[in-house]
Amino acid sequence: MRQLIKSILGERLVNWANSVKSNYLAKQIPIDSVETIAKRKQFYSQFVQSNNLVFDVGANYGNRTQPLLNIGAKVVAIEPQKACYEYLQKNFGNTIELVTFGLGAEEDIKDFYVSNASTISSFSKDWIDAVKQDRFKSYTWSEPIKIKITTLDKLIEKFGVPQFIKIDVEGYELEVLKGLTKPINYISIEYTVPEQTQRAIDCIKQIEKYNQNIECNYSKDESMQFALENWQSVTAYIQHVNSEEFIATGFGDIYIRSIQ
Repeated sequence: MRQLIKSILGERLVNWANSVKSNYLAKQIPIDSVETIAKRKQFYSQFVQSNNLVFDVGANYGNRTQPLLNIGAKVVAIEPQKACYEYLQKNFGNTIELVTFGLGAEEDIKDFYVSNASTISSFSKDWIDAVKQDRFKSYTWSEPIKIKITTLDKLIEKFGVPQFIKIDVEGYELEVLKGLTKPINYISIEYTVPEQTQRAIDCIKQIEKYNQNIECNYSKDESMQFALENWQSVTAYIQHVNSEEFIATGFGDIYIRSIQ
């Protein structure tokens, strides 16, 4: 199995994963197995190719950054948490472009709530209030700190139009998308249901404002595989989002692609 993983990922990535494991043991950094990284690389390879530009919005400790780099993509990692972006800078260096701001509808300064679990820190007080009652009731969030906000449009002006934008910002996805006014080939947004079912729908409609030719699919939890055999129109997919089948998934990522 290890030899198969090496053939997929390469010796360099296996060594990287081992070094990350050591960092995790020392600092409690959330990491993924080499098998998980390989699964993500295989999934993203369906729509990201070598030299494609990708925006990793909410990069955290790079669990999506690494498989995208291993494809050969050019990654702009956006991460406002100090502990996370210092880790990204140390471990990825000049292999990525690092943006240490938040993203939103316009340039601004916003309150950011840092959790004792970095993956659920957020700019969205509404999202925190919804999930801390049940889903994440064992976690805490700090008093807000002020973080500079830029927009996806501003990043596009600086780096170019990406092939893929991954957005995982704990309930702040809609505000991030409001800062985008250009069609993108592929976008993913994290969803949590039932707490934010309507927000998921609003995100899809926000993307549709600037690209009428889109269709949707999704990946349940961390499965890294499409749940639907066929991509669906916006109308059909929104009906699915409101279904008991979709609500039962709890969380995952919605994928929106531009129809060529």
